[in-house]
Amino acid sequence: MEATDGRGVDIVLNSLSGDKLDASYECVANSGRFVEIGRYDMFQNKKLGMFDFLRNIQFIGIGIDIVITNDMDFIPEFYDWVHKNSKNGCVKPITYTTFNVNEYDKAFRYMLTGKHMGKIVFKLRDEEVTRGPHKLIKCAPNVIATVKTFFDPNKVYIITGGLGGFGLELMPWMLYYGARKFVVTSRSGIKTDYQRWVYNRAKSFYEELAYFKCDYVVSTVDCLTIEGTQQLLKEAQRLGPIGGIFANLDQLTRKLDYNLDYFVVFSSMACGKGNGGQSNYSFGNSMCERICEQRRNDGLHGLAIQYGPVGDVGVFEGTEQMFQFASLKKQRINSCCDVLDKLLTIKQPIVTSYVKVDQTKSDSGSRQMRLIKELWRALGIDPDNTPNHLTLGEIGIESMFAVELQQELEREWNMKVTLNQVKSITIGMLKDFEAGRIGEIKKHLDDIKRAKANLLKMKFLIPTETHTRLNNVEQGAPIYVLPPLEVSYLAFEELAQKVDRPVIALNWSREMSKLTTLKEVYEYYEKLLKSLSPNVKFEVLGYFDGAIICTKLLRKQLAYKAVIVDIISEARLREDRLTDDDVLDILLIFITKGMPGSFRDKIMREIKKEPNLNAKVRLIVNQIVDFVGKGLVAPDMEEIFHIMFARIRMLSEYRMNTKEKFANRLKLAIRRKWAKKTGKLVVIKPFQSDSVDDMDDILEKARNTYFLPAND
Repeated sequence: MEATDGRGVDIVLNSLSGDKLDASYECVANSGRFVEIGRYDMFQNKKLGMFDFLRNIQFIGIGIDIVITNDMDFIPEFYDWVHKNSKNGCVKPITYTTFNVNEYDKAFRYMLTGKHMGKIVFKLRDEEVTRGPHKLIKCAPNVIATVKTFFDPNKVYIITGGLGGFGLELMPWMLYYGARKFVVTSRSGIKTDYQRWVYNRAKSFYEELAYFKCDYVVSTVDCLTIEGTQQLLKEAQRLGPIGGIFANLDQLTRKLDYNLDYFVVFSSMACGKGNGGQSNYSFGNSMCERICEQRRNDGLHGLAIQYGPVGDVGVFEGTEQMFQFASLKKQRINSCCDVLDKLLTIKQPIVTSYVKVDQTKSDSGSRQMRLIKELWRALGIDPDNTPNHLTLGEIGIESMFAVELQQELEREWNMKVTLNQVKSITIGMLKDFEAGRIGEIKKHLDDIKRAKANLLKMKFLIPTETHTRLNNVEQGAPIYVLPPLEVSYLAFEELAQKVDRPVIALNWSREMSKLTTLKEVYEYYEKLLKSLSPNVKFEVLGYFDGAIICTKLLRKQLAYKAVIVDIISEARLREDRLTDDDVLDILLIFITKGMPGSFRDKIMREIKKEPNLNAKVRLIVNQIVDFVGKGLVAPDMEEIFHIMFARIRMLSEYRMNTKEKFANRLKLAIRRKWAKKTGKLVVIKPFQSDSVDDMDDILEKARNTYFLPAND
């Protein structure tokens, strides 16, 4: 908005969600368009304000799946266009961050922090310098990864008994993963309405979608005989080479002049574990498993999957009777297919797939403990050896667990929290939560809400005028307020309305950024006050570096009275010279007032990783903006933080230099001047005192801080 002088942009292409989507939406100019390609908020049915549509703007949601469904030719046309225009520079790769293939855990944690731009990619090997069309390239190193199964669309896949419950669900799943040619065997052929509907869908529905168009043949030959099996293979080979068999057709397929990609048998846990009254069934499955083992020994593909009870199809469909499977749940058919996707890539010939019953109690306390224990496991940390101050965002919590913890807090404790707030929870808070103590998390979330409300009231704008009236009173001796460190007079506005004299704020404008010492700042305000009140008595009010200016104005008899708020000692100004990190720590004390201490500590840890001051300040700005979210008025925040840094540095240098000159002779001269000012300086000190001794100590510190003489 700053680059366009507040006009906004004509087109916003957005993939962000949450508060960042709202911020992007506010950048659309009149008669502009907002194109949403991220789908998270659309799936969440997030509400969007209708008022902005009065500005003649358009909101366009992009659903590429709808485009593909309506026009399957779009995909090859699009990829062809991308391929051609990648060479001429029209299509450029987006920004990306690269990790080595063995740094996957580091990459995922980095992604979950939400700080990356563009894509995160893994480098399997170095790029080839020359890319000849027939040049052999070095294979990627072996890595632990989940392999995705894809079927060759030019090959035929035979499913024996494919009109049964499992077979009818298997064909669409294989179709989705690339298979386009099927031969399904059934001794009785199509009999039921559901079988007929599945067959007609493959013939009619997929005909309209060119991408999913397939050949679907139902064969009634008897595969129990050699002749029937030969006939089945001939029918299949008319469509193309055989790619896989999802049943037991071993003997004749070995005689083919090519190897099968897949030879899969659906066995049962009744074979591996046993089940009363099913000895024949178990023996048949056992024979199939021995065939798969022999195929593996011969270097061929062979896989037997011992499925447990399947819920959607087969003998357990629609019944709660689980026979001897008391410790098992029925496995959904989509889960069976997902498991098959992973098992097709392994080398073991016999595997088992089942779903166990969760026999743990479902009360909220045990669920809470299980959630946290599972969270420790997912984060890969030992809570006893992990610093309590680390946040979940720093460690890198997976979004799934963040959402689960978010729902747990809302369901059991009625605390509505955002995902960013979940990521700000510390390890120490989670330990208390695991032990049943929710107080720390509640206080943490309440502090966040309170701090956000305070920051939303502030406006991070650098004023253009030299002064601003804080009330409408015209009569009486004016009170001039020196600029607060945050350059915002929010804390004084309510007070000014209750004063029956003019209250005028002296601004810190951009031209003052050229000043490098506190002496130059004093001279600037001395000149300004002489022009504003040349012949009128006035009083001054200030704190931090403004308190020093107030005492100088009073000593030089320019101000009639001075009120200073002593907070310097609380700002931890040390006696030695401050480093950049020390100054930024003081800056954060003012900016993050009321925020959880863990938030400020987290920023300080991240600051130390940045190479220079500009990067450190930019990090603070980004953290504050992310913390507050939508509604924060902060066009000049980064510049204001640099001003705050410079003012803290100037005050520190002034105190160091003045202390060195503060000899006894100078003290005596100052004491003589202050003797004439009795009752004209008021020091307000926010503190909690338990004894008179504390009071004396506090007064002594205040005198030393502002170089005030002690009372004789």
